[in-house]
Amino acid sequence: MDLVVRVAGAAGQGVQSLGEILARAVFRCGYFVHGEFSYHSRIRGGENAVTVRIRDRPVFATSEQADVLVALNQEMLELYRPWLQEKGYLVADERLISSGEKALTLPAEEWARKELKQPLAAGVVLLGAAARLLGISLESVKNAVAEVFGEKAEPNLQAAEMGYARSDTKPFMGGLPCFGRGETMFLTGGQAVGAGAIAAGCRFLASYPMTPGTPVLEFLAQNAQAYGIVVEQAEDEIAAINMALGASYAGARSMVTTSGGGFALMVEGLSLAGMIETPVVIHIGQRPGPATGLPTRTSQENLLFALHAGHGEFPRYLAAPATAEDAFYLTMKAFELAEKYHVPGILLTDQFLVDSFVVVPALDPGKVAVQNHWLSPEELEKMERYERFALTESGVSPRALPGLSKHLVLVDSDEHDFYGRITEDLGIRKVMVEKRLRKEQGLAKELEAPWTYPQGSLRGRTVLLGWGSTFGAIREAVEILNEKEDGYAHVHLRELSPLPTEALERVWNQAKEVIAIEGNATGQLGKLISADTGLRPHRLIARYDGRPFTSSGIVQEVSR
Repeated sequence: MDLVVRVAGAAGQGVQSLGEILARAVFRCGYFVHGEFSYHSRIRGGENAVTVRIRDRPVFATSEQADVLVALNQEMLELYRPWLQEKGYLVADERLISSGEKALTLPAEEWARKELKQPLAAGVVLLGAAARLLGISLESVKNAVAEVFGEKAEPNLQAAEMGYARSDTKPFMGGLPCFGRGETMFLTGGQAVGAGAIAAGCRFLASYPMTPGTPVLEFLAQNAQAYGIVVEQAEDEIAAINMALGASYAGARSMVTTSGGGFALMVEGLSLAGMIETPVVIHIGQRPGPATGLPTRTSQENLLFALHAGHGEFPRYLAAPATAEDAFYLTMKAFELAEKYHVPGILLTDQFLVDSFVVVPALDPGKVAVQNHWLSPEELEKMERYERFALTESGVSPRALPGLSKHLVLVDSDEHDFYGRITEDLGIRKVMVEKRLRKEQGLAKELEAPWTYPQGSLRGRTVLLGWGSTFGAIREAVEILNEKEDGYAHVHLRELSPLPTEALERVWNQAKEVIAIEGNATGQLGKLISADTGLRPHRLIARYDGRPFTSSGIVQEVSR
């Protein structure tokens, strides 16, 4: 089973709420679901659509074609009608559909206005009718309405029941549920990042709102009291990164969340973190640039920026999660490695991953060990002299909390000696640079190998190489291509700094051809690999119009 339902209307018509209700209802019925949001950066009007994909196995990609289109206005009906499958269904108010079309029509606006006294509930009426068309139980729909609307649920519950009861259609869906209660979770990528931060022991978040980083700020703010987190909306991004570094110096696991433009303002603070060897986790939700670009669209345009931002040379950990589940665990790992190696940990997501709803296996925080990386007060008391930046073979110096012993914990943004005092001794400068860079050797050993599908040798195969949220579309594309000719494979990078050069060299040595698939115009991953290894992808499939990849689009490009 692979059904695609698209709900489309204007901003202000409740499209995103309707999409979430539908996705939640499908999840409650025991099916896998992926919900992708497409919207303009305006409060009223414009395009606003949610594409809900329903499958009997996990799904991490969206689709351009749809089996059902729920259209809330004429403009969106005309925009999305060409993407409706030949045997698909239109669901709309009867005023929008001409006679003779294959459609499920109801006087939804009239019912909502006259019977419910809630004109905006017309969309929920249509959603109720679509749910019956799909074969979703009314109970699941009403439960989802209650979850989404909360105290405002009552008229919307009536609207859903009205649309469901007054439509008479044969259901699309059938079969047994794919999973049982408690086996899976329904969440967005943004919620997964926030949950990963909580599980890793985050105690401080500073941020200035910027789409698509804001959902992480909102999630942690909503859960701050329950988990003892201080969440501060700073006056700007410069203040946010410096607040986080101050909190980290004082002992709190700290985080900032932003997008590319906000990260640009944080760069001096990023360099400060490198110099004072103070951990911080930076979440960057990518969107198209340069400058303000397309605020509500998706991209993979910040890879090289995130890797090379900052003046001077210092190590960092950088990960780009492939799925919401992956985002949870990699967020935990980013906190752990930042704390263990006293470096910035950078998470690169994007609007597609952050905003999309998806079903994942129940998350288990125990899979990532949360450890204490501080000197204890007892250890400090036994030390005759404490040096915050003491030379070590690993490059990681003993880290102490200030105020817990007689020892001072000195840090300084200028170059400093092992104790933390400013120095212009050029011999010490050379030693300190080398000390900081030695951390990369330890970080490299912490990385997982790139994901490979199918398992086994890549000998003679055409490899589709991706990173981050392109995972689902590429994996599906490889499955489709292999149905015709079993000669394709998928290699996916999620941890990008330090770069796994040895694993990549093996890919090139075995593959017949390497095709990079990236959400940017210049092939940034390919350039990074080339700079570090001298290896170049043979082809680049690029998308940079602000929309996510689909498997059908990738198959078409690969087959050219």
